[in-house]
Amino acid sequence: MADNNGRLTHQRESDARFRLMVESIKDYAIFMLDVDGNVASWNIGAERLKQYSADEIIGQHFSKFYPPEDIRNNKPGRELERAIADGRVEDEGWRIRKDGTRFWALVVITAIYDKKGRLTGFGKVTRDLTERRAAEQELRANAEQLRLLIERVEEYAIYLLDPSGRVMTWNSGAAKIKQFSASDIIGKHFSCFYTSEEVAAGRPQRNLEDAARLGHLRDQGLRVRKDGTTFHADVVITALRDEGGTLRGFSKVTRDMTDQIRTREIEAEKMAAEKANRAKDEFLATLSHELRTPLTPALASASFIAENIGEVPAKFTDDIHVIRRNVQLEARLIDDLLDLTRISTGKIEIHEQRVDAHAVARDALLIARSEIHRKTLKIATQWDAQDHFIWADPVRIEQVFWNLINNAVKFTGASGEISIQTWNEGGNFHFAITDTGIGIEAARQENLFKAFEQGERGISRQFGGLGLGLAICKNLVELHGGTITVNSRGRGFGTTATVTMKYFTEDGATPAEVEPTSIEQASQMRILLVEDHDDTRRVLARLLAHFGYEVTLSASVEEALQAFRSQTFDAILSDIGLPDGTGYDIITEAKRTGDVHAVALTGFGMSEDVRRSKEAGFDFHLTKPVDVAELRTVLRKLGAKR
Repeated sequence: MADNNGRLTHQRESDARFRLMVESIKDYAIFMLDVDGNVASWNIGAERLKQYSADEIIGQHFSKFYPPEDIRNNKPGRELERAIADGRVEDEGWRIRKDGTRFWALVVITAIYDKKGRLTGFGKVTRDLTERRAAEQELRANAEQLRLLIERVEEYAIYLLDPSGRVMTWNSGAAKIKQFSASDIIGKHFSCFYTSEEVAAGRPQRNLEDAARLGHLRDQGLRVRKDGTTFHADVVITALRDEGGTLRGFSKVTRDMTDQIRTREIEAEKMAAEKANRAKDEFLATLSHELRTPLTPALASASFIAENIGEVPAKFTDDIHVIRRNVQLEARLIDDLLDLTRISTGKIEIHEQRVDAHAVARDALLIARSEIHRKTLKIATQWDAQDHFIWADPVRIEQVFWNLINNAVKFTGASGEISIQTWNEGGNFHFAITDTGIGIEAARQENLFKAFEQGERGISRQFGGLGLGLAICKNLVELHGGTITVNSRGRGFGTTATVTMKYFTEDGATPAEVEPTSIEQASQMRILLVEDHDDTRRVLARLLAHFGYEVTLSASVEEALQAFRSQTFDAILSDIGLPDGTGYDIITEAKRTGDVHAVALTGFGMSEDVRRSKEAGFDFHLTKPVDVAELRTVLRKLGAKR
């Protein structure tokens, strides 16, 4: 009897401890129902979750916690019936708190029986899953958004493979890039995207194995579209595993790199072309320098002798003019080649100012006077334009006029006639030159402004030249906003070339005064001539001395600086490329010690060379070969400045 009482007491203590534990649980609503579904007990977790106190809810039917729609469907009753039938029922759904708000609950109802098997009630455990459900819904929404995003991405082929490599999903980018529809490809092995050579070599399977081993694999190569064409692809294959590490399949992202590769190729081609252009420019600059240098003493000597022809026996007169004319022609061919290169690459520079077009045209005509006299041509001029100032680069406009005059002289036979006329019309200045030369057939006139064209093949053989003059003239005139035309009635009827440009007017402006050219001022000037080419140095020294200048010679930077430090000079006439440095070194040192004028005399005649010499401190930049008259004009200007 005592043992029975002890066991009974122990059981009661155990039951009491269990009730205390259940009642103290805060995270779960744990309570009992009687056989009819009325609340028989109520723990602190139930009070916290459902907001009812024990006094308020004990004795009430548990259907009070269900929303109206569940009550109408008798969900509470059916749950008790299932618990009786199965011993236990589990459910997720909406439940109601005391204040009428809803929460998403996980509910477990267990049927309770006594030792004789009679139903004594139900145990009910409820957990609030509202936050988890919201997170799951958000996760599902995000997953759906991600699925839609992936489905709509057209720049990438994104799809899934099963562990064996068969296609499971297919987005619109995959359909666009690979040309297969989803119905075409799902269920097929992804090796159909590889070339036959790679399939034969087992590359698709190796890619899957490597991705499974490494986690992911990046691969680049050719892939095949549905129509059999290939494209350059960038591919990433990622192995997909579950929490236990079991391989579930692969994700595959493919990007068509054809356009990017072509862009890189174009960029590489562009860089190669730019490099080739730079090399070409450097070659032309070097070539022109090497060609110009030996022409300088030849032209200087021929020009001096031609201007003092009375001192030469008569039988050599024609020969002297031939030498001078051909050296000038050679220099012009070099200039034309360089100008064409500068124009085609957009590197030609235009330095505009107010220019008297009549004065420029007269100067250009003066340059051609020796050839005009040789061919005994008759020249008629009619300067009718009242507004003959234009906004232009005087050097370039003179180049245009000289080219047109030179063409007229070249293509007009001995004793022929050339007329030059200017006039104003429609706010423009017009310059026209008409010759009685060979003329141009109508069918050939449209090609005259193309480089290396001279109307017909025989022309270049008969008259020489490269056929660049008119092409250069057209570009130069158009850079100034003007137009140039050439017209001829045909073979044997001569040619008329016309340049049209806007004339320039400015209130109160007057033409710049022409510097007097009769004052040589030579006896007052001491010149340091720096030139490493022996013939050029010797010829220029003799000519400058003949004109009355006091000349000191140097063949290098070191010699020039030594001379400059020991003597005083009014002007420096220096080559740019020297054995031990450059003419820039000399002029920089000279400008640092005092005010001295300088002329760059060089075979480098690109626009960058002219700009650099001016920036270095040279007052003038003369490109070899230099005509004696041009050199004397520059020296007179230096004398006037001094």
